[in-house]
Amino acid sequence: MRRVWILAAVLVLAAPGASLFGGPADCVIADGAGIGGVRLGMAAQAALAVAGAPLREQALGTRVTYLLREPWAQMITDYGFVERIATRTAACRTARGVGPGSPGTAVRTAYADAAASVTTRVPEGDLLSYPFAGVAFLLRGERVEAVEVFRAEAGLRATPVAPKPAAPGAPSPTPTTAPGAWSVRASSARVEGSTLIVTGTVENRGRAMVVYAEVRAFTEAGSRVAEGSAPLYPNPVPSGGASGFEVRLQVSEVVRRYTVAIRPVGQITGALAEHAGEIKGVAQFAQIIGKQLEASVQWVGVPQGFVVVVVNRSSATVAGATVAVQIEGACRLVLPVPRFVQDSRTGTATVGAIPPGGSARAAVGLSPGICQEFTSWSATTRISDVRVTD
Repeated sequence: MRRVWILAAVLVLAAPGASLFGGPADCVIADGAGIGGVRLGMAAQAALAVAGAPLREQALGTRVTYLLREPWAQMITDYGFVERIATRTAACRTARGVGPGSPGTAVRTAYADAAASVTTRVPEGDLLSYPFAGVAFLLRGERVEAVEVFRAEAGLRATPVAPKPAAPGAPSPTPTTAPGAWSVRASSARVEGSTLIVTGTVENRGRAMVVYAEVRAFTEAGSRVAEGSAPLYPNPVPSGGASGFEVRLQVSEVVRRYTVAIRPVGQITGALAEHAGEIKGVAQFAQIIGKQLEASVQWVGVPQGFVVVVVNRSSATVAGATVAVQIEGACRLVLPVPRFVQDSRTGTATVGAIPPGGSARAAVGLSPGICQEFTSWSATTRISDVRVTD
């Protein structure tokens, strides 16, 4: 599931020479609601009637991205309705008094009471997002370059700047998902080649939501080696129902532990459920461990000939491995007349147990050939049949 943050693309799509300053003074940035007269949830044509004809538009499936004139910068619609709206105009301000041109410290101070925040490094700078407030700030050099508004995530929310008491007889707020309403009921992991596949089932005892599973993989020492995400199926997960997930991660090291976080789409904080699992069968990582073995060939003289030395760069103990060797060399023959000849020989060697960071050696049994000793030679190796113990 791709996390969509339109601010990262604002600078790329913005027209050359577009000003950061100027524009109407009444373009209020309403967190989680809209900017000026363009509101989230409006029909695309109604929004364009307010913003004017777009400078550019690009469609990708049901989503359309529009480059707009000031005081707006960019708008994304999905299924014909406004989903996100951004501005780069300094005159635009949130109810907390910050906007394009504001220092990053001013933003953090203004939103100090927000339920959660996340900072993501993007090519244009740092994206400071407040998912439960429905607003994000693109910072370049610790100054706001652009502001994006999107629908606030349900659940935790920032404290309003000036909360108003509900009028008598007003309807109660819509219930949100209660803590513990979501759970990862089961999960498992397997390895196919260099791909770690984590699958599981998620149960929802709250309201229906569109969610995705985020998986992170760790080594025995706790180092994170991979992470990825995928949507659940079916999605949205119905209230009182369950859905499954499958996340595939490309890994280059042995994974001993993984975590699963279930998050609403469009959000990278505030997990609905979390789960951790362990991987016991290290043997299934044999192909990955094999790529971390280094083999070299040495000539040790007659009668031993060639030997193979294998170094284990992995974090697992290798029970054994087979190494195929090919020698291309030349030697000088005396009879019937002195001359140099080329010789090609092949063979194999089998090494025993190698601890992490250790090495092992074994003699190479070469096929018959012309040369008994080489005056010059080169060798190529290929490691196979890697055996791993838990």
